[in-house]
Amino acid sequence: MRLDVFLKRAGLVKQRTRAKLICDGGRVTVDGGKAKAGKEIGAGTVIGLDLSREYIEINVLSLPDRSFKRQQGEAFYRVIRHEQKD
Repeated sequence: MRLDVFLKRAGLVKQRTRAKLICDGGRVTVDGGKAKAGKEIGAGTVIGLDLSREYIEINVLSLPDRSFKRQQGEAFYRVIRHEQKD
């Protein structure tokens, strides 16, 4: 599954276009390296998101087949690290 599609479907971002901007802006890592929106991911992948107000690092557990809100989408990943920014 494409990285931007996963971020949208798992509820980590509200719009796929926003996910693409974040990825292509260098604010997302996959397994420790910078990743573009089209990067293929799967179960076991570690994703780091540097968002405007927080940093989140997750481990992908499974791939959703449709979009979910963030609370429901949490079934598809485990949070490794979550930091609020000032």
